Amino acid sequence: MSVLQELIVKFNKNKNQELYIRIIKEIQNIEKIWVAFSEASNNYYLGNEKGRAAAYIFSEKDYFDKYYVYAEQRGIKVKSVENTSEYRMAFLGDLYRCGFECIVIDNGQTYLTLDLFDIIQKPDIENMPKDTKLIVNRDLMRTFNWFLQENSKQPANPQMWQLLFSEIFKAEYIIPADTSKIKLGKNTGNEFNMTDDSQIAFPMLQNGDGKTFYPFFTDWNELRKYDMESKYTGMAGSFKDMQSFAGKADGIVINPYGANFILNNEMLESIAETVKNFSKETSKVSVGDPKNYPLEMVRKISECLWEKDYIEAAYLKIMLKDGKESYLVALEGKLPDNPTSLYNEIAEKALPSADKMPIDFIDYSSDFAQRAFKGASAFYKKKY
Repeated sequence: MSVLQELIVKFNKNKNQELYIRIIKEIQNIEKIWVAFSEASNNYYLGNEKGRAAAYIFSEKDYFDKYYVYAEQRGIKVKSVENTSEYRMAFLGDLYRCGFECIVIDNGQTYLTLDLFDIIQKPDIENMPKDTKLIVNRDLMRTFNWFLQENSKQPANPQMWQLLFSEIFKAEYIIPADTSKIKLGKNTGNEFNMTDDSQIAFPMLQNGDGKTFYPFFTDWNELRKYDMESKYTGMAGSFKDMQSFAGKADGIVINPYGANFILNNEMLESIAETVKNFSKETSKVSVGDPKNYPLEMVRKISECLWEKDYIEAAYLKIMLKDGKESYLVALEGKLPDNPTSLYNEIAEKALPSADKMPIDFIDYSSDFAQRAFKGASAFYKKKY
């Protein structure tokens, strides 16, 4: 049994701050750990632990091997990646930029889930100076992981594509540029301007079919996988730049040495149209608090949720969509992959007490729910 596993066993028997700190230090300094890695996403395996994006690490290789068998039986394809103490902080930083929120240690043994920011300090990106080296896209990276993992099991549905397209549209990117032929002419005072004969070149990648793509990167780490010798300058780019560059090639590729996600001109047009339509739909939706609180309906929902250990909390709002009102219930926790049957079960028990008003359900971790229920208090919380 590893030292880390011993500490976790002790902590689960007697939870105290001193043991928790020792566990964190052991994670930071243990000689080797093994991390579950998804070949589908070419990134660390992304799991869902109570609605949070989770990475899975193991303090012994044998522990991972047992988890591998468990995962394979459930159609989850993972392999192990070894991480040594020398590169531990780089690994934890990788988890941050890829959108992970927590880590699960020794799943399958006596395990423990820790918040990532209990182990590393969360960067204060909003108050940092604007610099392409500080560009990160945690939401897009997390969505890439989720999308590619799920798509490897069965083809993505329209809702999955919509979520991915939305994140691609919102993200800020790094575009590599060859600025070696830029010439500066001195202007008045200490100002310099580029001369008319200056040139900026943008590299392209070619696939086996001879098609060319401009590379776009979600962060500096992804850029360095491509530009290991630092030949290029990183320039900030947006979705509009993608559209512009794609018109001069067969498309663009996001993180060619990571997600390797190719977008041709047709897909870029589809993203623009999808986001436009999605914006129209959401603009017609308003959410607020119910004037007459439906106590009996809330009680029925809570009774139903008591049996669901995976539901952590539930929240209630009134939604007005296309002039029609309904109750909107957000469920927080590890929802089933297809939660329709869960929603139907709750609705069946709660509708008789809803005063003839429909009940809509939503995953609390969704972007819309995060905006609509920001600051809201839960009417139901899991009892431990």
